[in-house]
Amino acid sequence: MITRGSELEEKNGRKDYPLVSNEIAGRHFAVWTTTPANPFGPHKHEQREIWFILEGQATVSIDGTESAVQGGDMIQLEPWVEHGLRTEGQVRWICMG
Repeated sequence: MITRGSELEEKNGRKDYPLVSNEIAGRHFAVWTTTPANPFGPHKHEQREIWFILEGQATVSIDGTESAVQGGDMIQLEPWVEHGLRTEGQVRWICMG
């Protein structure tokens, strides 16, 4: 599921991003920089993840469906769903799961 930050209302300097599930195992929290030379290739695993795009534009692949994402967007990934991220420029993003 992709939540478009540009579509969320901001109140008092805050945007609330809805979560599909509140069960996120805290196995890792990472800040990534992805470039054409350093794509985040398709893979899958057993835990849920949340990705938050900090800046830049990219294409996210979720179970074979590609979607454009940009800074302020949040992606929620379910277990065992193939996912990856690529860009023609540079994108910085957070992965928690």
